[in-house]
Amino acid sequence: MDRLKIALADNDEEILKTVQIMLVQMGFNVVATEKSGSSLLRKIRSINPDVAIIDVNLRGMSAFEISDVVEKQGICPCIITIKGSIDEYFDRLKNKLVFAYIQKPFNATSLRYAIESAYFNYKNLMDMDRKLKERKLIDKAKGLIMKKYNLTEDKAYEYIRKKVWIKG
Repeated sequence: MDRLKIALADNDEEILKTVQIMLVQMGFNVVATEKSGSSLLRKIRSINPDVAIIDVNLRGMSAFEISDVVEKQGICPCIITIKGSIDEYFDRLKNKLVFAYIQKPFNATSLRYAIESAYFNYKNLMDMDRKLKERKLIDKAKGLIMKKYNLTEDKAYEYIRKKVWIKG
């Protein structure tokens, strides 16, 4: 696997540096480190990292606000870091596109697992979304061909396959 590009944000400078070192030692490419939510969002939009790791109590913009924007725009999954109990955040977390969080303090193993699972789950969701959109487009085209040429569904699909070389 290529080195994943990671954007990282935390209010605490010491935690930010520690996690950055941990990520680099694990072979990840840290492309952004920020202490403010709005500056992180700008960086994420311009850099397009593979994963964003965001402290829940980030200054300026919450991790939930950032992840809503980033995931809606299809940029990357967001892992939310939480100090203390998950209970107060659970309802908001379960509504995220990719349910990804890690409790502080964390070690390298749990961080790697969170990053890799968020990344692969997100990629799978994006692939399924792309396939669904393609399928909807094919179904729409099939319906138009059925109507225009008075064909059955199977014949219309066969027509599309021959015209655009769809395998399947």
